[in-house]
Amino acid sequence: MRIFLALSLVMTNKLLLFLFLTLLNHSLLAKPIVDVKRVDFRKTQQYWIQMEVQLQCGSNFSSDAKDQDYIENVKAKVYLAYARDTATAVYDYYCSEVEIVIMEANEDYNLYFYLPGLIAERDQLNQPDPAFYYVELSVAGVALAPQAGSAAISAKIANSQVLQSFISKANQESVVNEFALMPIYHVPAQFRSRVEKLPLFLRRDVRD
Repeated sequence: MRIFLALSLVMTNKLLLFLFLTLLNHSLLAKPIVDVKRVDFRKTQQYWIQMEVQLQCGSNFSSDAKDQDYIENVKAKVYLAYARDTATAVYDYYCSEVEIVIMEANEDYNLYFYLPGLIAERDQLNQPDPAFYYVELSVAGVALAPQAGSAAISAKIANSQVLQSFISKANQESVVNEFALMPIYHVPAQFRSRVEKLPLFLRRDVRD
């Protein structure tokens, strides 16, 4: 009997260990609900600057999700800073945001934002890449913390304190450039480049 109980205890412990490791491995492999996979900048026609943000969707394990295979009510806000004078650390800031109605889990989607060529010429943006950028994501009104290794934060933003300072300054100083950085649905087709896999946007501007 003692041998049987000992064997049962060993088997139970092994089973529990197996289940624990399986759940741990699953949690490590699971994608975040939404994350930024890649950010690219390029010049298009007539010196327009295009920002491409590739979103990577995981499963929706939220308790109030209608279906874990869909992510709804996603907002993405981008912050850009272009150097006006590197010697004095003076920057021009631009912000823009979009809302996404719904996306499918385990799929990639692309967002696009544009600075008009005349703005780029006015502010002497000779290179499409900004000095700093950040892509802020939220789902159902809840902001998502950027994942380790995420492309959402430019390399020059070293830590969370620098990030918060950057966001605060961008929100304050981008007011003079309000609406200059445009989401794709405000931009004529000839200024776009390699556009694909767009999500379904919520257009509040056409509802007001």
